[in-house]
Amino acid sequence: MSHLILRKNEVEPRTSDVWGLQSDINRLFESFMSPFERTEVPSAVSPKLDIAELKDKYEIKAELPGMDEKDINLSVDDGLLTISGEKKTETEDKNKGYYLKECSYGTFSRSVRLPDNVADDKIAAKFVKGVLTIDMPKKAEAVAKSRKIAISSK
Repeated sequence: MSHLILRKNEVEPRTSDVWGLQSDINRLFESFMSPFERTEVPSAVSPKLDIAELKDKYEIKAELPGMDEKDINLSVDDGLLTISGEKKTETEDKNKGYYLKECSYGTFSRSVRLPDNVADDKIAAKFVKGVLTIDMPKKAEAVAKSRKIAISSK
């Protein structure tokens, strides 16, 4: 058993802060793992992903503002869906006596492990107004296995 000795003008450490942090970290990792297993942690350049499970499909939405579809790559390899690309931004301003040109470039890659019940040969994607939407139909047998169960009050 360890003992904590406080000296004059010292404050006892707040263990609730440590446990709160541990709880937040655990919740973060749990959210990453279900229903998809994410294989990497997003960077500052990586798009944010919204993943939803619907009755007959999964849907992923990725925010990619300021990008063109030609700068985005989407692939599936052995159950791993990867969104990657390169973001390029250039602004140029010529005005009274000054010239300003700013350029920023960055590559990104996000990958998620797909659930076993995704028909990966039927995945489709569309890119509208900076949002990439990926539709991933469930395999027919996975949809057929799903059924509603009646609940009795007796």
